Amino acid sequence: MNGDFYNRLKASRAAVGSPEGLELEECVLRTVTALQSSHTDGNRPGMLLGKIQSGKTRAFLGVIAAAFDEGFDVAVVLTKGTKTLAQQTVNRIANEYREFRDAEEMAVYDIMTVPNLTSWEIDNHKLIFVAKKEANNMRRLVNLFSETHRALAGKRVLIVDDEADFASIRFSKKKGTKEIEQGRIADRIDELRRELTNPAVLQVTATPYSLYLQPEEYETTPDQNFRFEPKRPAFTQLVPIHGGYVGGDHYFGDHDESHPEFYLWHPVAEDELTALKKEDRRRVRSDEALTSKRTETLRHALVTFVTAASIRRLQQRQTGKKLQRYSMIVHVETARASHAWQHTVAQEIISGMSKAAMAGDPTFGELVRRSIDDLERSISAGNYNMPDHDAIAGLVKDAFVKSGVVTEKVNSDNDVQALLDENAELRLRTPFNVFIGGQILDRGITVPNLLGFFYGRSPKKMQQDTVLQHARMYGNRPREDLAVSRFYTTAGNYNALKSVHEFDSALRHAFETGAHDRGVAFVMRDLSNRVIPCAPSKILVSDIVSLRPNGALLPVGFQTKAKTSLVKIMSKVDALVPADAVDSNQPIKFKCKTAVQILDLIEEAFEFEDGYSFDWEACRAAVEYFSKIVSPAGERGDCWIIAPKGRTIARRRASGRYSDAPLSYQERAAFRSLGGGLPILALLGQEGRVEDGWRDCPFWWPVLVSPAQAAPSIFASSVRDSSTDDEK
Repeated sequence: MNGDFYNRLKASRAAVGSPEGLELEECVLRTVTALQSSHTDGNRPGMLLGKIQSGKTRAFLGVIAAAFDEGFDVAVVLTKGTKTLAQQTVNRIANEYREFRDAEEMAVYDIMTVPNLTSWEIDNHKLIFVAKKEANNMRRLVNLFSETHRALAGKRVLIVDDEADFASIRFSKKKGTKEIEQGRIADRIDELRRELTNPAVLQVTATPYSLYLQPEEYETTPDQNFRFEPKRPAFTQLVPIHGGYVGGDHYFGDHDESHPEFYLWHPVAEDELTALKKEDRRRVRSDEALTSKRTETLRHALVTFVTAASIRRLQQRQTGKKLQRYSMIVHVETARASHAWQHTVAQEIISGMSKAAMAGDPTFGELVRRSIDDLERSISAGNYNMPDHDAIAGLVKDAFVKSGVVTEKVNSDNDVQALLDENAELRLRTPFNVFIGGQILDRGITVPNLLGFFYGRSPKKMQQDTVLQHARMYGNRPREDLAVSRFYTTAGNYNALKSVHEFDSALRHAFETGAHDRGVAFVMRDLSNRVIPCAPSKILVSDIVSLRPNGALLPVGFQTKAKTSLVKIMSKVDALVPADAVDSNQPIKFKCKTAVQILDLIEEAFEFEDGYSFDWEACRAAVEYFSKIVSPAGERGDCWIIAPKGRTIARRRASGRYSDAPLSYQERAAFRSLGGGLPILALLGQEGRVEDGWRDCPFWWPVLVSPAQAAPSIFASSVRDSSTDDEK
């Protein structure tokens, strides 16, 4: 593609010292090509999958420019339903595309302030409309295409759904009925898609789990006067991770004392979180601000943050660099009353430090020395310059004595609007800024130069998509900043967040290695079931299949095809089954590729009764997933096979139910002792006797068993299956 918009956008980025990079350019062009191709089925979205604060906005703005080069006329950008993020998005788009706007080639509008467009504007400009995912915004957006300017509906329109798992997908049951209804915002987005003659949809997020767990199509009944548009991505492009990115690998990877990352996490006692959640002067007294055990870690976090920022500014001064301002987040609860209490406690600690410094109280020096000692360990591990201790202590004293440590509550749109700078980022008023708040601090809001994160959210169930969005400490960070950064949370939270990181990394790795090329995405989950992928309401209409360690996938409720056809198919299967596996008591290794070929053939041999089906593509995808992705490196590409013959299981049980356990409990138990991480394809050779309800011809009944050492995974089946989950 030699388009003008994207090439000029790349040139303007390079001119300000931010060149595109080959990997990002290839990602952009692949995404546009995929959006144009037929395999999106004209209505299924594509996915641009990035990491938290990893440059997703930059990537989709590149996609819009490249799409304009390829014949798209209009782009609609949907943002999270807050004024803050909408303003941030409008400002970012207007700034990135300033050259095109100045040349009268493009116009960018907030949907709430769109003028009465003329034919000149519609026909001679590329148009971008930004809309919050909020009722009034979405209503205006739909009306723009359906009523105000019908000509726009016939143009080639690209819908970019930023944070696509937020508000764009939600289902609920109508009260007193079994009927499923969709959330209002999701309804409006579907309505917009139906109004457009030739739309393309690009979902953008770092937390896509609920989207991959959607069905390929939603079932409708004749009496329904609506339909749900497809949400499950037809393709996925990964936003490349740039060299300056700091993410979960740094906070939750395996690091020893020789690495600065080893010192990032500091544990918080559960009692301290309890004391910070609601006001209780019996627990936290104002006259014990610098000595109370109840607030020991928060106190250390605040002092260490000021010390860290002082160190960085001394380092910058010594090397002649511009002095930076820094931030810290305290995110413990969602309730505003909790924020007010935490704000009070933080201010009492800061005031106490100021008074102690002015009075020459040795407590001040002890607390600062403790923070200096803490930070020196990680600075030394990174081989960075450690400024003179007295110079550090002097700057820290100035910060507290001269009221340089500023605290702000951030818990409503109005609060945030007043705190934003010209880039729609939180304004850093001094070198030392502490933001105390709740959910408004997640999902898209940028907190610059973050050095400290005190995190206390600890629900009984952690929704992976929500929790990962709390990770504001991720993003483009200088390594010198990382060496003085700190993360404070409980051990329970830390371990749960580490699981979230590992599950997220596994999903991305699977895409990188092609494990999801069959259109089935496996989302990992923990055995304790504390971490779940998303809110249950997001996957209410999905058939979720759970694969536990040593769990099984198998067809149930089928009949074999006629004998003449079955003989031909099974002879082809026989040719692929290793002779050593037939009638053996022990599985043997063979190639994953061959297992998939066997499943291809057996699929042709079965016919399912009404109400029964089997997701063959998901079964093949599971073989490849366990064999190529989550298995040990030295075994990848292999799987186990066992093929005993002579089975005479009846098609129906005495109760009338279809048989669903061709593999015995003893055989399943034996598989657990195999070790390793490879899947097992058990082919149970059935005699197929007429008296057992079959068609007088032997056949193989396949059962895929997940490795006993595999982490639990779930996926959304593309077909309805009435069998129970007992064997899964």
